[in-house]
Parts: sequence; structure tokens; C-alpha cells
Amino acid sequence: MELPAFHYHRPNSLDEASALLARHQGDVDLVAGGTDLLPNYKNRLNARSHVISLGGISALQGISTRRIGAMARLVEIERSPLLQTRLPVLAETASKISSPPLRQHGTLGGNLMLDTRCYYFNQSPLWRQSVDFCLKAEGTKCLVVPSSKGRCFATYSGEMAASLLILGAKVELLSAAGARTLPLAEFFDEDGIVRFRDRKEDELVVAVHIPEEAEQLSCGYRKLAIRDSIDFPSLGLALGLRINKRGVIEDLRLATTAMASRPELLDEPMAEFIGQQASAQLAFRIGEVAQKASVAYRNVPLDPKYRRKMVAVFTRRLLEAISPAFAN
Repeated sequence: MELPAFHYHRPNSLDEASALLARHQGDVDLVAGGTDLLPNYKNRLNARSHVISLGGISALQGISTRRIGAMARLVEIERSPLLQTRLPVLAETASKISSPPLRQHGTLGGNLMLDTRCYYFNQSPLWRQSVDFCLKAEGTKCLVVPSSKGRCFATYSGEMAASLLILGAKVELLSAAGARTLPLAEFFDEDGIVRFRDRKEDELVVAVHIPEEAEQLSCGYRKLAIRDSIDFPSLGLALGLRINKRGVIEDLRLATTAMASRPELLDEPMAEFIGQQASAQLAFRIGEVAQKASVAYRNVPLDPKYRRKMVAVFTRRLLEAISPAFAN
């Protein structure tokens, strides 16, 4: 299917991009790698009259342990010797996204801003018309939960967010009014349409900032999908751990993605385990608590109950992989 007609803009600076966003606010999209936006446009999913390419803005590039630009390609994150050594969970997560050709185009900012997905939304116009249009595109109700009274239950499936959440990352935003930074945990919303709680329509993501103390964590990421390559996750789980020489937990962080309309940082449920002695029994208990705290929507592949059970399994496997103390 051909793309719909739109006005294409390619600014060379952040100021120029911000001015374009402000001028066409409400009828504009940003495109980075285009691996998700352009297929959605072909399916006539909320296409806009103006599309701004970010590919020509050098200020959006760059990879360091403290800052990663929004236009950093996923393959660059995957292959970065610096990240592989000092923040390996980011390289590991990037390596599991989609397929090698798509990682050549996909970007960090694009993955963070990935549109929510749903059986009833990510379809052709003819398919959507035959079933009835959903709240996220042309319709008046959510077909996943018809009684939701205006709330969309589409699922967020970006993978980098889970690993960045456990690292305590912040996101830098820019508009014509100026720049600001907020914790990534405050960036997302539970609604499948609104999605970005505190991002205004005239703002773009510039970079992600990672605190220095993130390097003290031992981390890992696991993905559950029908196929290891190409498919979006039905569950992504990132875990960060700091454990002392006596086997006592000093820090424990866990985040999930592809379960609900936003990635979830399970910080409160994990707080009870700080100060406890690592053991196989405790790993099982941590997995149980993580499973109980997780919510899964029924609009992506694999049954919600199975996906929640796999939260516990992935949690135990990551704990055992990070520290042998959890296997004894």
C-alpha cells in the first residue's frame, strides 16, 4: 500500500525542528528511522499532514555512559564497546529488538516513542472496517475493553524503556519554549492513546541521561516473543541488582514492558527485599511478588496469564545469572 500524501520537512538544527513543531502543532509527526511510523501510515493509522525528519540534526547523535542521543541507532547501541563494558544491559536490550536490518534504521528515541499496539489497531483499513473501528483510530470505543468509557488499552512495546527505567534514566525534551528534563518513569501514561504523560505536542525527545550510579548495578534483560527476530515482545523484563560480598541485597530494581499501555517500574514491590540475604528461596519469592504486581492486557500475542507467569520465571533466571548466591 502506498503512503498517504504529506508535507516532508528535514530541518538541520534543533531550533528549526522546534519551530516546525510549533507551527504545525496538532497535525505533525516526527520520523527517526521510520520502522514503525511508515508502516502505520501505509495502513492509514492516524497519518498527519506534516512529517518532520530528524535525520539531519547532529545534536541528536552521540553515545556516552551519561548521555545517549535520541537519533543513536539501535545497532550503534548494540555494538558500542563503551556500553558493552560499562552499561551492558543497554547493548543487550538493543540486540534483541526486531531484526538486524531494522536495527540499522531504528533509533533510541524512536523505540522510546513507539506507538502502542493492539490487535484491533495494527491492521489494514479494510480489516478495521470489517470488525468496527476502534477508539485509537476512527472509532468511539476500545474493542479490547468496550466498557472502558473512553480509555484505550493498546499496549506499549518499546524495549529500551524497561532497561533505562532500572538505570534511573531521565529524558531530555525540547520545544520552542525551551528544554527540560524529567525522570523517564514520569514520561509514560496508562492510556494507550495519550501515552506520554508529560510530553507536549510541540516537544521532541533530544536525549536520554543516565546517572553515574547506574554503573554500580549488575543488570540483565529478557524478552518473550513468538519469534526471537522481527516480532515485538509479548513481555520484556529488565532487572538491576547490587549485592554486597556477604550476599545481602543493597539495591533491586525491576521493570516490565509489553504488558500494559506503559512500561512499569516495580520499585515499591521490590523495596521489601532490600537488606535480605540472597538465596534460591528468596529468588523464588521475588519472582512471585513481581508476577503478582504485573498486569497484562489481552491484545498482543500470548495469553496474559502465561505472560505474568513468565515475569516470575524471567526474574528468577536473571537473579541466578547475575549472582550465584540466588542459585544456592
